Amino acid sequence: MTSLRYLMLACCLFMSISPLLATSETQPSTDALPINEQEAIDSINQLSSPDGPEVESVRSASSELTGVMVDRTITMAGKTFYRAFSQRAMDNMIIGNATITIQERPDARWGSQIWVMDGNRMYFRTQLSPRISEADRAAGEAVQIVEEALLRHQIASALTSDKDLGREEIR
Repeated sequence: MTSLRYLMLACCLFMSISPLLATSETQPSTDALPINEQEAIDSINQLSSPDGPEVESVRSASSELTGVMVDRTITMAGKTFYRAFSQRAMDNMIIGNATITIQERPDARWGSQIWVMDGNRMYFRTQLSPRISEADRAAGEAVQIVEEALLRHQIASALTSDKDLGREEIR
């Protein structure tokens, strides 16, 4: 019985080692390649080539997450407003790089109050009735107003520079 266990253990060990042995035998070493093949492999592995410029990695200096749209709506009219706003703002470069939150406060008597915020700044606020068609119209208006407000804020922050305050403190 113990010899059967040893035999099974040896088979398992052989099965786990055999792929390693096969790959090491079939792959040629870089020393055995002809010079022109080695040059071709080295040119493929380079970041720059005669065909184009060197590849550069673009890294953001801030760790802030941008280009996010958060849906904090509750009612059907609010969801329709968010969907229409996000579809119109998707192609917009200014709104697409901002972190936008769309919030809603529903009221049974007056409808829903919707506001669009970036951080702690409110750029748009409206009162929506439960009619969905009104939500679509308000979303189109909101995209224009938020885009203009974000542009004004970006211009103001570019012109204002204070060495004592960080970028997030100037807001």
